[in-house]
Amino acid sequence: MSDVTPPPAPVPPTPPALRQLTLATVGWIALATFVVGVMIAVWAINRFRTADTTTQPQAAVAPQPTKVIVTPPVATDPASLSARQELLGAQLTALEQRGAAITAASANAYGNATRAEGLLVAFAARRQISRGQGLGYLEQQLRDRFGATQPNEVNAVIAASRNPVTVEDLRLGLDQIGPQLALGPSGSAGWGGAVWRLFGSLIVVHPKNMPSPVPSERLARVRRMLSQDQVEAAVEEVGKLPGAAQATGWMTGAKRYVETRKALDTLETAALQGRVVNPATPAAR
Repeated sequence: MSDVTPPPAPVPPTPPALRQLTLATVGWIALATFVVGVMIAVWAINRFRTADTTTQPQAAVAPQPTKVIVTPPVATDPASLSARQELLGAQLTALEQRGAAITAASANAYGNATRAEGLLVAFAARRQISRGQGLGYLEQQLRDRFGATQPNEVNAVIAASRNPVTVEDLRLGLDQIGPQLALGPSGSAGWGGAVWRLFGSLIVVHPKNMPSPVPSERLARVRRMLSQDQVEAAVEEVGKLPGAAQATGWMTGAKRYVETRKALDTLETAALQGRVVNPATPAAR
């Protein structure tokens, strides 16, 4: 008996029609799936766009809260109206009084400033003349501020500043003419008259409370008066000396000095009393 394996039975082949049907079905299914996916994507995009366009205008046109203004009720009864009118009248009166007080205060401050400026100008002019210097720009300041109220004094001060006389000038001039003032004119009486006057001045009788009339004593008093700026009293003393007729030039300068100081005193008083013009105001033009 022999060991022979019989061959396997042959597998029947797949029919071609069944294989073609399966591939076509798979293709259609894939195509349908793709189309459905595309449709779902388009629908989703349109859905999101519609949601954006509908929500954005609603956010922009959000309603604003309205502000309600409540006006107080107006009183219509006569008693309330009368009381309100009285209150308004009192407030208006208080405002008028306050405005008047402010106006008076400003006018007072303006007047004080004008007086102070006038005093400064007068003091500056006095200082320049006391130093024997010209006024310079102060001449126009004096005319602007005092020319309308004190024209004579202004002219006197300006004229004196152009040829000033100081106390030192008067003192030096007195030293030069001192011997002539004490002895008097010697041409007419000669040496005899001078000797007689010298002996006559040795013994002088005068009241106890009266100053000595001796010429040397008078000259000493004149010098003391000049050192104390008492020029007017010094002029009176010089006029009583024997040689007063020979001191015409000195007397003229001393009188000009006195007149100038009086004019300056008048200008300073006018400034204190408010009789001064502020050149910044239109009235001064």
